Amino acid sequence: MKAAKPVAFLAMLTSDVTVHHQNILFDDVKLNIGNAYNPIHGNFIAPFNGSYLFTVSACSENGHFVVLDFHVNTLVYDKVLAGDTQINDCSSKTILVSLTINDDVFVKHEQTGDYLNANPAAGFPSFGGVLLSGA
Repeated sequence: MKAAKPVAFLAMLTSDVTVHHQNILFDDVKLNIGNAYNPIHGNFIAPFNGSYLFTVSACSENGHFVVLDFHVNTLVYDKVLAGDTQINDCSSKTILVSLTINDDVFVKHEQTGDYLNANPAAGFPSFGGVLLSGA
């Protein structure tokens, strides 16, 4: 059995997303130890079996809202919601998941909500993950 090496990534979104049914391409990669995150496709491919911790943040301007789906392969594993009628709003979620080698993890804006706001200067929204333990 192959011993797990360090795996961690952090990526930010640099432009707003207003369309549905699309993977979010967090394109400004700040960290990619192990090169398991692919900014061209916006996905993380698990390089080892193990326990992983992910964070996802979402932001929306006042009068708008957005729901992001956190996927593991084809399963919607969790969701992140941001939005308010009077103020700009951001929220984040920490997600713990056990993955098998080659599991595909990504964030998608399916059809709920209308506006994912990006503010690259402030570093949001973001998608990050780290291998906690694995073999």
